[in-house]
Amino acid sequence: MGRGSGIRTFLRRRLNIPHIALMAQLDDARAVATAIAFALPLAHAHAQPAARTLVADMSAVQGPRDLFWQDSVGADHGPLMLRPANQAQLRRVCREIGFKYVRFHGVFTHTHVYRESHGAAVYDFSTINAIYAAVLRAGMKPFVEISFMPEALATGRKTIFYYTANGSPPKDYGKWAALIRAFARDLEAHFGRTEVESWRFEVWNEPNLDGFWTRGDQQAYFHLYDVTARAIKAVDPALAVGGPATAGAAWIPEFLRHARTVGVPVDFITTHTYGVNGGFLDAGGHSDVELSPDAGSIVDDVLRVRRQVDAAGLGRTPVYFTEWSTSYNPRDPVHDAYISAPYILEKLKRVAGAVQAMSYWTYTDLFEEAGPPPTSFQGGFGLINREGIRKSAFFAYKYLDELGPEVLRNSDPESWLTRGGGGFSGLIWNYTPPHQTVGDRSYFRQLHPAEPLAPVRLEISHLQPGSYELSAFRTGYRRNDAYSQYIAWGLPANLTRKQVARLQRLTGDPAARMTIHVGASGRFGRSIPMRTNDVVLIKLRRVSS
Repeated sequence: MGRGSGIRTFLRRRLNIPHIALMAQLDDARAVATAIAFALPLAHAHAQPAARTLVADMSAVQGPRDLFWQDSVGADHGPLMLRPANQAQLRRVCREIGFKYVRFHGVFTHTHVYRESHGAAVYDFSTINAIYAAVLRAGMKPFVEISFMPEALATGRKTIFYYTANGSPPKDYGKWAALIRAFARDLEAHFGRTEVESWRFEVWNEPNLDGFWTRGDQQAYFHLYDVTARAIKAVDPALAVGGPATAGAAWIPEFLRHARTVGVPVDFITTHTYGVNGGFLDAGGHSDVELSPDAGSIVDDVLRVRRQVDAAGLGRTPVYFTEWSTSYNPRDPVHDAYISAPYILEKLKRVAGAVQAMSYWTYTDLFEEAGPPPTSFQGGFGLINREGIRKSAFFAYKYLDELGPEVLRNSDPESWLTRGGGGFSGLIWNYTPPHQTVGDRSYFRQLHPAEPLAPVRLEISHLQPGSYELSAFRTGYRRNDAYSQYIAWGLPANLTRKQVARLQRLTGDPAARMTIHVGASGRFGRSIPMRTNDVVLIKLRRVSS
């Protein structure tokens, strides 16, 4: 048995991988082929079309990598941040992905922040301070969403969500302004002025929807924004405040015109977008929506908002999409499916440079808008399920964090090629939208095996000669794909401890590794097998000259 065959046999046994191919081109005088496990099943033996080719010139740097995707991530409502399981998962996404800010609803809901005694306001910020302290301990910063209305200050009694958030205006805007000033002063007293000045303050959540703001009244929201923003700035002009935090990328031109007319400060713009057809809100997760096949889904919203802000003469004003995902439905199984990984990368690549943050909604399935998660995989928004199992979507972000700090010039739309520390990192994917004739709830509760594609040929030039550790990671069907195994088990309501351990092993993200030598030509090449909706991370780390 030859050396290459021995490597293949070892990796097949160690990683339970049926087949893999890797071609390493060394110096001009002695180009050789070697093999490394790539976590890909054998394709059907029919003719494949011409390979897709990626050319990475290590001397052709486009510029520093834009980390807008890493800026922030979403969570559910404030009090959940005090639970140990939520905190543990927050620490994990901070550690493994590097998210900087976390945004969540309802910091004024069930936190005892406001009551009245004989008509006078009484404040208690102790629970809010504990929530934000937990965020800081996790290594992140709060993206403060100022919501919802404290019960003692609300004009109405209509609520939304399992945790009864009140979306009505205040009965007294003077008392609301006083609460906001007291809130800002307390934060700076408790956490320090310099720290709080690094936070962001967003006014409300999706006020264009009746469920979140009474009748979705635009003018009433504008008044709320004016009062809130001025109250914040009265405490500290350096505190950053923005809005309108709308669903469906709505109200941006109107909001900017209003702000200019009345002279109210706007330090950043926020809004939301989701990738399904129809609607904006499904509080109980009862509808059966469908992932949009439109290539412009998500992307068109982002680019339109950027144009609207630029047209208002505010080209330097940051645009933060403080919620985005495949679906706004909290019980949509597309969130669990392996297709979410390339979907995330596809959308992020196409909006790079137009937006300062794309805050994925959310980091965890420990989330209670529609009530506590009823099953182990129930279509929850999270990157991590309730038992702490990383979904395929998690790995899209994890791989992004593994890329180098400098982007190489690259015309391929489904890849990011980077360099850093004398090495190379490349993230390569395929996104093939599903051909659905039914809604997500039916479609994504069935197994959908990937189809073979033409291989990707990666050619790297201008590498420094020497030895490199080559590592390869893959996410796709049955690769870092807990949900397909869950479907194969019959969608059990609750996983056993043995099943949880099995899924943790299946999503352990094993790397195929080997050492290769790059000769004086500085060239390296290889062929990467691909299937529909695969995501592959390739890393070359120089270990010696």
